Amino acid sequence: MHELGLARDLSEIIFRKAGENNLKKIRKIVLRLGEASGIDEAHLRHSFTDHIFPGTMAEGAELVFIHEPLKAACRKCNKEVQQAEEFSLSCPFCGSYDIVITHGKDILLETIDGE
Repeated sequence: MHELGLARDLSEIIFRKAGENNLKKIRKIVLRLGEASGIDEAHLRHSFTDHIFPGTMAEGAELVFIHEPLKAACRKCNKEVQQAEEFSLSCPFCGSYDIVITHGKDILLETIDGE
């Protein structure tokens, strides 16, 4: 379960940013989760709430996930694919395998709210 390792890495950033902003308690964390990131939201949420946050300034914090849809582009025909249902290893328009994912492959920390 690589979500636990990811949660640990993200929590380092979260706690560092909270400290830089003099937060004593984190109330809400918003993460942008790409559809093509390969991250399971339920496992990531579990990693934070059950393993990382207990006993810290983030204990009980609300976790909000914004889902970023996959977008890909074909380098051969220059068409964009905007729905995961259309996406496969090849371009649905020309059949080329020269596809690049342009959006929806990352997980990003959007905001931290606290006091």
